[in-house]
Formats: sequence, structure tokens, C-alpha cells
Amino acid sequence: MIYTGIDGEKIYSVNYSVFTKKWKETKRKGKKIYIIPSDKCLVRIGKAEIKNKWELKEILKFEAEEYGEVLWDFSLTGNKYYLVLVKDYEPPESYFALDCEIFTLARLSRILNEPDLAVLDLGRRKTTYVETKNYELKLYRVVLKGGDFITERISRELEVPYDRAEAIKLEEGLSNEIVHLTFSEILEDIGIPLENKKVLLSGGTSKLKGIKEFFKKSLRNPYVSPELNSAFSGALKFVYKDSSPSFKHEELSPKEVKALLGILSVATFTVFSFSLGKDFIKREFMKEINLKKKELFSQKFPELPPVLVDEQLKNFSGSNKKSLLLGLRKVFSQLPEGVKILEISYKNGVLKIKGLASEELMNRISNASKVRRTPEGLYEFEVKLPWF
Repeated sequence: MIYTGIDGEKIYSVNYSVFTKKWKETKRKGKKIYIIPSDKCLVRIGKAEIKNKWELKEILKFEAEEYGEVLWDFSLTGNKYYLVLVKDYEPPESYFALDCEIFTLARLSRILNEPDLAVLDLGRRKTTYVETKNYELKLYRVVLKGGDFITERISRELEVPYDRAEAIKLEEGLSNEIVHLTFSEILEDIGIPLENKKVLLSGGTSKLKGIKEFFKKSLRNPYVSPELNSAFSGALKFVYKDSSPSFKHEELSPKEVKALLGILSVATFTVFSFSLGKDFIKREFMKEINLKKKELFSQKFPELPPVLVDEQLKNFSGSNKKSLLLGLRKVFSQLPEGVKILEISYKNGVLKIKGLASEELMNRISNASKVRRTPEGLYEFEVKLPWF
């Protein structure tokens, strides 16, 4: 699986194997994960009194609406929720997921195996400070001052052109009094003493000469140069899973998944004809499907006997049948040709599809879980609905 982190014009891709659980850099582009600049994000961390994700979503929806026209998403981890509100950002049409830069930087603690870490990202136009505790986001600060702010101060006070001021900044670094004072001002605006913290220096401006003198404990990301940290970490969003919302296309609620039960007996045959062809449907498989019909029918309509299921279903109607059927078709159409479907099951509100594929085909299947290699060299996997 190839993921590509995109931070403005900076791009980094990784090839992740679901079998070995290892990743490596690649020049190829895959599923695009765009980084939302930290100054366009507001992150709210709160205690979740409600553990049902869909009920919590309805409550947070009202909170998000108080901020006006915003893009928002949330995640639920244990007894905490993480709400991200985004202003003045238009997601590119090609995105697979979005990643708020605050979480992007916090994820570096997982990648570098540093559970309690301070990340100081010094960019051209802003500075972002992120602190983690046990790998989770603890707090953050965003200051709209960065490398350009330092250059502009040099240019103004020395009365030299901007290009000359930039050269002075790069040549002299923090040995220059103006650079030193301006950088100190940026740290003061963050409002958190950093002298005794373990600080990961990130961003192009962190290359300033003499910057390590400000910190007793500082480190660098050994994988990439400082300016690539956000693109790098964004590419690893689904490798090092954390509490960051993904802003992926909305999933079905459990209520909608349950509504799927009413049409599954009809939809199953249609979907398999659409995706796999008539040759796939064998007597043993159809026997299993009929058993599933009864199981799903009983879960949906416990007051009715699971007999003559098809005939009973004809007596029900619903406006959402077409969209659900199209959605289920979409799931199967995303499976590569050549994948063998072993089982469809429904339990505890989750619809599961088990299949068998070669290693080549497995690399083209997203959201696969419980991957197991068979003695024949194939891979048995599972995907869960909702998946569209």
C-alpha cells in the first residue's frame, strides 16, 4: 500500500506492507494525504461522556456549527474525543484523507518512539509547537511568526533589501543579534519554557546556525531533512495509527448498516453477478447465502419467523434501498479481479467480508485486516462494512 503525504509543495511517499508491517520510502505516488496547515486548525480535546460514536457526532455537530462555515471531523479514543475544526481550507478533489498538521507533528513521537516529546516546527510564515504525553497530543501552540518574520526584521532594522537580509540570516544564524532577539521573541510567544524539554527541531527555519544552543535536549528526525517532517509524518498516518481524525468520506451509521439487512438477501445475488460473474456462484455458496438470509432477517425482524424470507422481503419498501445497494456494489467493485470471496457475515452491527487473494492482489486492497498467509502461499483477509 502506497501513501503520499503532501505538505504544500513538499511530498513524501511510503510503501507499506500489510504482511510485514514495515514501510519504506518510495518515489511512486499513492493514496494522497494532504496536510492542513496548523494555523487553519482548531483542536478541541474533551472528555467523552457518550461512548457511542454516532451519538457523539450529533452532539459535536452543534458545537462545530457555532464556528460558522467550517470543515470538521473528530475521533473517539477511550474516554476522550478529539475534535478538529478547519477554517479557510478547500480540500483538493484528489484527497484520500486529510491530516491536521498539529496531529501530523504529534505523530512524530510514535514514529521516533519518543512517548513524551516536544516538537518545534519552524516554518517560513509560522511556528507550530506540539507536545505529546504517552504518544498522544497533550497541547499545542501556533504563532504566526517564522523565518520570513526574522528576515523582515533584519531588513527593516539594517535597512537592507530582503534578499540581503535573508543571506545574513543564513550566514550568521543566531550569532547575529537581531536574529537572536527575534528568535527569542518567537519562543516567548509560544509561552512554554522549552529549556529543559526534549525538543525535536523541525521545519526549514530550524536549520539556523546555533539553534541548538537554546535547548539542553534537542534531536532531529533521522529519516528526513527538517522541512520534510510534515509530509513524511502525513504519509505514515495510517501506519502509526493515532487519535487524529482522517476527514475521509463519511461512513454509514450502524442504523444505516442495519437497514442493509432488509435488502441483503436481494442485493447479494445482484452484487455477485455484477462483481464476480455467474461462474463464481456455486451450490455450496448459495447454501451459505441462504443461511445468512435467515440470520440477517431474524436480526432485523425478530418478531417474524425466518421462513419464506424472499417473499416477506417483497412486502417491505424503503427509499434508501437503491443507495444502499449501490454502496454495496461499490465495495465489491473495489476488490481487484481475481479475489475469491469466502464468506459474508453479520455480527454485532458489523458486516464482514472474508476473502482470499494473492500477494499482488493484496497490495491493492485497502482496509484489509486479519491478514493470514495460507500454506498455499495465498492470503486470507477480512474487510468490514461500512467501507464507502
